[in-house]
Amino acid sequence: MLKQVTNVRVSFCPFSRNTTSTKVFLNRVLSKENNAANPSCKIDVVTTNFAKDPSTIDVTFKDGKKFHISSTAKLSGDDIIAQVQKYSKRLSQQEDLQGQ
Repeated sequence: MLKQVTNVRVSFCPFSRNTTSTKVFLNRVLSKENNAANPSCKIDVVTTNFAKDPSTIDVTFKDGKKFHISSTAKLSGDDIIAQVQKYSKRLSQQEDLQGQ
């Protein structure tokens, strides 16, 4: 999932009820497999003390494209991961086509 990603920034309040999808995404990003796929990917985790602050996920890809996902989007953790994987797969396919 992180092969085409250069930077991930996650901001959330760990005590808020609305951060489940953010925590699921962060758990998958911090897995050993993802870190091994792209050890140069920078992952920033920012915790806040205010439960009313929306959780946010910012993903920057190798081509400069940025995804910004807020908890107000009401996406599940799997939906967020699917979006990142879909775009990463598209970038990998473009690299493969340019390499031939």
